[in-house]
Amino acid sequence: MGAEGVDQVPVGQRVTLRRRLPDGTAADVVGTVVAHDAEGVRLHTTRRGEVRVPYAEVVVHRVVRPVPWRVGAFLRRAGVAVLDLDGVLRTFDTSGELARAEAELGLEAGAVLELAFGLPEARAMLTGRTRYAEWMTAVRVRLLADEHAEEAVERLLTVWQGDRGTPVGPTVALVDALVAAGTPAFVFTNGTDRVPEELEHVGLGRLVPMLLNAHDLGFAKPAPEAYGVAHAEIERRLGRTVGRAEVHFTDDRPGNVEAAREFGWQGRVFTPPAPGQW
Repeated sequence: MGAEGVDQVPVGQRVTLRRRLPDGTAADVVGTVVAHDAEGVRLHTTRRGEVRVPYAEVVVHRVVRPVPWRVGAFLRRAGVAVLDLDGVLRTFDTSGELARAEAELGLEAGAVLELAFGLPEARAMLTGRTRYAEWMTAVRVRLLADEHAEEAVERLLTVWQGDRGTPVGPTVALVDALVAAGTPAFVFTNGTDRVPEELEHVGLGRLVPMLLNAHDLGFAKPAPEAYGVAHAEIERRLGRTVGRAEVHFTDDRPGNVEAAREFGWQGRVFTPPAPGQW
């Protein structure tokens, strides 16, 4: 395309602009359209941040078509699609409230989760040998033993337990599309006994029949046994033998993906789609 029409490129679209420099040479600028004004366009670029290019300097422009979302394409080729839950289909603390509660305790964001999942009660809960409530009690006891103020501890735990997650729109839409196309889909999570209730609460109750929850299976990712019992459960629910290579699995933790590959599933580390990919 020539210079004409640059002012009509929509916000969010990625473009390449060739601009005429004052010394008579030309240079390319690649970025995503942020805004237009009367005389130029602002682009967000990877290397230089935001750049403004006057329309009068544009020699030629080309719309950059986004590459397909690789995770989406990977799962659409599946005989059976299996997705992780947390970090893939839902995310947490989108308001930053938990991080603020951690800061009140003098902790960095994410420190309480690291402490909590390091407790023996966490492994017992994830493999069905205890329940979420007992785990939370253990977290409370540990924080108080570390001499954090009781009021701040209670506030943090209230915030944490009240956050049931926020759906990740593109991934949820992908699962809906897979199901509509007839591809069996499952959600394989190192979850608690609260997961079904949490999903219902955030409007994802339709995922509950797809759950392969470590709490119910008795083994948690990335243990090899977890993939074995999950695969057996997939076969039981589908009522047929499923070749391991039929299963396409995505998870935001590389270690879980690598363990799946060692088991014989096809695996890809989850990355969300870039704007315009989905």
